[in-house]
Amino acid sequence: MHEASITQIEFELVKEDLHRPFVTALHEVNYVIAVRVRIILKNGFIGIGSATPNGKVTGDTLESMYHAMRNVIKPEIMGLNIADWNYILRTVRKSIANNAPAKAAFEIALYDLRAQLFEVPLSKLLGGSPRNLYTDYTVSLAPLDEMLTESCELVSRGFDALKIKLGDHDFEEDVQLILDIAKVIPSSVSMRIDINQAWTVRETLVAVDTWTKHSINIDFIEQPVKADDYLGMQQITQRSKLPVMADESVHTFEDAHELLEKHACDLANIKLMKTGGISQAEKINQLCETAGVQCMIGCMIEARESIAVAVAFATAHRNIKYIDLDSAFMSKSERKGGFENKKNMLRVTEKYGLGF
Repeated sequence: MHEASITQIEFELVKEDLHRPFVTALHEVNYVIAVRVRIILKNGFIGIGSATPNGKVTGDTLESMYHAMRNVIKPEIMGLNIADWNYILRTVRKSIANNAPAKAAFEIALYDLRAQLFEVPLSKLLGGSPRNLYTDYTVSLAPLDEMLTESCELVSRGFDALKIKLGDHDFEEDVQLILDIAKVIPSSVSMRIDINQAWTVRETLVAVDTWTKHSINIDFIEQPVKADDYLGMQQITQRSKLPVMADESVHTFEDAHELLEKHACDLANIKLMKTGGISQAEKINQLCETAGVQCMIGCMIEARESIAVAVAFATAHRNIKYIDLDSAFMSKSERKGGFENKKNMLRVTEKYGLGF
């Protein structure tokens, strides 16, 4: 396996237009912005990954992320042999504090290489076999009438689950918006309410009571209060008539452990850009599964490589109940590979590695 040593690492800036701006209570995104990394082995194999910064969630800018990738992580792993698997993963994780997206890009590329060396698709390496996954699509913040129109458009395109972003309008308007959307879409279409830390405990419980009284088809409410407000998450989880999902509150295995110990969520949103890649996402999902807590695989507005590995990860883990990988449909890029996507369906390719 001496031929599996790393001889070269290359970077490329990715910038892709979106079909429309993506707006949440935290920020507005107009492009896919990412750094693509290629790790090249002595035997000529090439592993590919990508990192997307998010200053509001992971604390990165494009510049800081690229600096960490090029000047810190790259020198740490150059020349290492990926046959020494646990060591190389630990080296990436320990190379620098935080900087989860930068670490994720390298992990994705390394897992891509490992699957290629074993001559299997990444989904199979992770323990899965190809199956259809069905993602929701996010209705981002906009004037209320536009959110109603977009909800109808997405249902007509074949999406049977909508993630509705709230937190930018008056509280009463937000609550009424969900009632209004429910009137114009089929009752079989479920809603997932993402508040992005914008509400209080009291507001959340008032909204939940209103929606449940009207029997709205809602799968869960996501991150209603600030990420570090574990007490608030606990209070809502204990009193809410709807399941509560943690997103910004859970980045690491330690975060997940504390949330579960405090009974501060019913569900957890795993994003590879938060966890720093696959290895920690595996640990978080396993912990949640042991505790009887199901997970969602989510994403930022990401490049195709990191969405592809999220598809592979979800394919391999039945504890991933919900799929929120709508970024696959948002970019105008015509780049292919990694997975197939049609309407609301995502499916891994059966090529070796990540599938590019």
